[in-house]
Amino acid sequence: MSRTASPINWDSIRRLLVVMPSWVGDATMATPLMTCLRADERLHGVHVTGYMRPGLDQLLDGCDLLDEMIVGRPAGWLGPWKEGTRLAAKAFDAAILLPNSWRLAATIRLARIATRIGFDRDARGWMLTHRLPCPTPGGWRQPIPAIDYYLAIGKMIGISSGDRRMRLRASPAQREAGETILRRAGLENGGAFAILNPGASKAEKRWPTDRFAALADHLAGGHGLTVFVNGSPEERLLVAQVCEEAKSNPANLTDLSITLGSLKHIASRARLLVTNDTGTRHIAAAAAQALEAMPELGIISLFGPTDPQWAQIEYGRERQVSTGGKPMVDIPLETVCRACDELLEQPG
Repeated sequence: MSRTASPINWDSIRRLLVVMPSWVGDATMATPLMTCLRADERLHGVHVTGYMRPGLDQLLDGCDLLDEMIVGRPAGWLGPWKEGTRLAAKAFDAAILLPNSWRLAATIRLARIATRIGFDRDARGWMLTHRLPCPTPGGWRQPIPAIDYYLAIGKMIGISSGDRRMRLRASPAQREAGETILRRAGLENGGAFAILNPGASKAEKRWPTDRFAALADHLAGGHGLTVFVNGSPEERLLVAQVCEEAKSNPANLTDLSITLGSLKHIASRARLLVTNDTGTRHIAAAAAQALEAMPELGIISLFGPTDPQWAQIEYGRERQVSTGGKPMVDIPLETVCRACDELLEQPG
């Protein structure tokens, strides 16, 4: 199970802290593990708190995966000490550390939490009481889907894993905000729409904006879809560029103050999403899978220099277009248009 001799005494744990991954996509891919924690009989009655960076509270609001959320970040030299002191006041019995961060491991140790669980890597094992071995035989660099990476933590501490599907639900306020944005974008009567997401954390992961613009015109003209272009506040200029280059006048969701919370609702209502390898892909799949009905949303995911194996998800209506490690410019417009056509022609 772990590299420590002592097993975890679940009967002694009444307050559990789960340190969430920092990236939006990774936090979404951790939701299957969170579902398993909720379902485990030994944790019934345990108060489960998530510690996360600002913004992720919007992502997880409405999901019923946590009893409490604490927002914070151990930034700067004194960050781990300051945040550790703040968390110590909550008197947690155990902590599960999902990120690989040394700084977060130091924060949890300084929080004086008796049981500290996480992967033994990046020279941080001495700060953990339960140091978990690498889940892949080929070492830390061997590709493993993040969903399975986090589920492996649960498996190693005796939390059985079942459904690998991600799920994110919007709160009532987030659904209302999403509907307001759709109305402001001109979608009044439940019409079909597509979302294009041209941003990514790194420039080399972005498909060219002129091709996103041409794709917007293809979806509007060839399929009669209303097209929205989405991005983070930092990607405002990128989103505006796509909207300006497209002839079909797509709506700019960034200008309509979209948030992670309202994106969950909007994405679950979309007919199609075309996105680079970014968190929007995971949010859309998770929000669609949380619906009681079979999801209609189709997802086209574009991969360039990054290996898709790290980000494999359980979503039947996804089609991946990859360059096999080459630059994103090597993905032809015609290939993406054809993938969209095939997916839109298939029943939900």
